[in-house]
Amino acid sequence: MNTAFIERVNLTVRHGVSALARRTWATAQQSPHLLAHLEWWRAYYHFVRPHESLRVRLVQPRERGGKRLAQRYRQRTPAMAADRTHRKWTAREVLSCPLPPVSA
Repeated sequence: MNTAFIERVNLTVRHGVSALARRTWATAQQSPHLLAHLEWWRAYYHFVRPHESLRVRLVQPRERGGKRLAQRYRQRTPAMAADRTHRKWTAREVLSCPLPPVSA
């Protein structure tokens, strides 16, 4: 495992979960609210947010009309790249899914 990769993952999580960005977060490490926030962020990251590095070039660019450029890439989420879903989810869909049970 590359140290730079681990640090990049840690930074991504800290940016996504505001409770982890504070200077002193040791008291919040076992908080059920923190765990719920982390689970929601993980679902958002994998199912809602498209990642530029996962995009796929379209065989035929799609015209969008007006002065906008033709769409040349299809955006994908990590879940789409892993064949877990066929489309981007909305934040509403993620929030309507029940959270998995939190183990103590």
